[in-house]
Amino acid sequence: MRKSIIIFFTTFILLSGLLSCKKLVKALFPGMDVNSPEVQITVPPIVIVSATEQSFGSYTYHFNLDSTIRANTNNGFNVNDVGSIKVKQISINITNADQLNNLANFESARVTLQSNTNTTPVEIISQTLPDTYASTFTATPANGPELLSYSKGSDITYTIYGKMRRVTNKSLNVVVSVILRLN
Repeated sequence: MRKSIIIFFTTFILLSGLLSCKKLVKALFPGMDVNSPEVQITVPPIVIVSATEQSFGSYTYHFNLDSTIRANTNNGFNVNDVGSIKVKQISINITNADQLNNLANFESARVTLQSNTNTTPVEIISQTLPDTYASTFTATPANGPELLSYSKGSDITYTIYGKMRRVTNKSLNVVVSVILRLN
């Protein structure tokens, strides 16, 4: 009987230790910033300003977050050790902007994200843009959505939307860059 009790308690202690090891690993995960693949799009000349927002397309990229984490931590951590993923920063850059064709032509911009593991689109930014010349706009979302459930897959799809303020007379080369914060 005494031997059974000792075996039971030993097993209980070992199982408790293993469960708390997983918590310990998550607690020790250093957190990191990861660059998501850049989205490069060409917005054709907009000759009519619509009263509504329009889509500039959806763009899918292969993104293996697990490999990125392993590479940056010497295989010490993987995607399962991450407790939270949020957008740290998002930048919109028009690489061929000029005085008549730049971010001031846009009243607002919005970007949604989905992945092959979570196909429900989530809005990662919705921003009113200033009516002043700019080729680059950078935002740091204060309370962005949790993206952890989107990160377990291998494909990310961004959908880019915009509402025009003024027409453009040339195609605009736009690069959208996203930095993710992993904790």
